[in-house]
Amino acid sequence: MNARARIEELAGEGGFDLVRFAGAEVLEGARAAALEARAAGRLADLHWMTDEWIERATEPAAFLAGANTVVLLAITGHAPDPERPNGRARGRVARYARGRDYHRLFESKLRRIARAIREELGAEARATVDYGPLLERPLAARAGLGWLGKSTMLLAPGFGPWVLLGAIATTLELAPDDPLRKTCGTCTRCIVACPTDAIAPDGGVLDSRLCISYHTIESREPIPRELRSKFGDWIFGCDDCLDSCPVGAGNAASHPDLAPATVDDAFPPLAELLALDEAAFRERFRGRAVQRATRDGFLRNVCVALGNVGTAEDAEALRGALGDGAALVRGHAAWALGEVARRQG
Repeated sequence: MNARARIEELAGEGGFDLVRFAGAEVLEGARAAALEARAAGRLADLHWMTDEWIERATEPAAFLAGANTVVLLAITGHAPDPERPNGRARGRVARYARGRDYHRLFESKLRRIARAIREELGAEARATVDYGPLLERPLAARAGLGWLGKSTMLLAPGFGPWVLLGAIATTLELAPDDPLRKTCGTCTRCIVACPTDAIAPDGGVLDSRLCISYHTIESREPIPRELRSKFGDWIFGCDDCLDSCPVGAGNAASHPDLAPATVDDAFPPLAELLALDEAAFRERFRGRAVQRATRDGFLRNVCVALGNVGTAEDAEALRGALGDGAALVRGHAAWALGEVARRQG
């Protein structure tokens, strides 16, 4: 069995749905686009994405010295919605974050493959998933795993945007796969679906300053007042552009570890979340990506959702949040109380 076939076999054993191979040349186009986005302010407060970081993240050889090939692997992450209960106001969590944190799931699987490359194939290998210094989406597009859609998400044939990516750089010289000759054509569904107009009118450019996912996951600052009413009931991430995509529509396959264990993992009751202190937050979301938002950021998001969908019976919980130890939570609770009162007339 040759090296490529062995890696494909290992990927299948690890439960990956897709595996493709890309050359390790510098991602010139992705580098230029990321540097321009940073200069224009579209990366918002992602201060760690410096010019130096971008240059390193677009050069696989900076991630692994002597890299010749990058192996791109994907697992589908479209867990179907459980039936949403009626009653008290509930929030929504992005599908990828409803079950086990996929970063942890991927790390162990990718490291096993990287170790096999070193031990069985005699080459260097280094794995990363999402937060590592390697831009996976443009590499996946180079490898033909999918193409970059107007939403800026990778769209994989048969799965659409519902793929979670990992990568392994290796010194092995393997034949690369060809990029797909596909585009979104005249489709603009994701652009229309975005409630905050975060996607440029012609697509292909995303402004993080307007993106619900950015604000509810990455930002540690107050959510701009002019955006709050557009967040609806999202409390961690947002799937609006993904849900609108016709590529792979109807394919509800997902790794079982990514599926919600209960309906509350997908649609948590909002008012009760405001009672979470730091320890309770960590315990409730142990092993899940929701922890990335931090306790204060998450409760900020909960307040905004209650401001949008809460009722008079949620007012008591919001009033309690006015005494929260975090100014971030207190300020958003005050806004939410005003919105609930306004809707009640």
